[in-house]
Amino acid sequence: MATVKVEEINLAALETQLDRICQGCDLYNSAGCKESQCLVGFARKVLSFAAQKKLLDIPGASKLLPTQDFKPYYPEQVAGAIAETCRQCRQCRDNHSPDCVIALVRSALESALLQETIDYPGSVFLYLARIKEQHPQLAALLARELQKGRT
Repeated sequence: MATVKVEEINLAALETQLDRICQGCDLYNSAGCKESQCLVGFARKVLSFAAQKKLLDIPGASKLLPTQDFKPYYPEQVAGAIAETCRQCRQCRDNHSPDCVIALVRSALESALLQETIDYPGSVFLYLARIKEQHPQLAALLARELQKGRT
């Protein structure tokens, strides 16, 4: 990941997807909205930090994912955001870091939807194959969302 610069990643596209999830949340703009306890809030903080510090790798951040966020999320909205992480991925393969900004957002979104994360092999194609093995419905949603991004 060392050769990829923050300017090469469309952080705004990721933020737009996260905004859509927030707007669909029952707690959006209420006193019950606790960004520090929310998986999407965590993802938003990661993007903000990356933009501010011009860093794509945040050492140790993968250990900070909120684990007590049990709010319901809409699979279609989350799939769209996961698809955007796939579009932004630079396919680092062996150099993949779980503390990469894109990986952190993807992991938070997977946890929001699945309550588990899928081992990411550093390749979007291999990732989709792994998702299909474990969660065929999510794989179908992701494939549809990724197709939308090509038009």
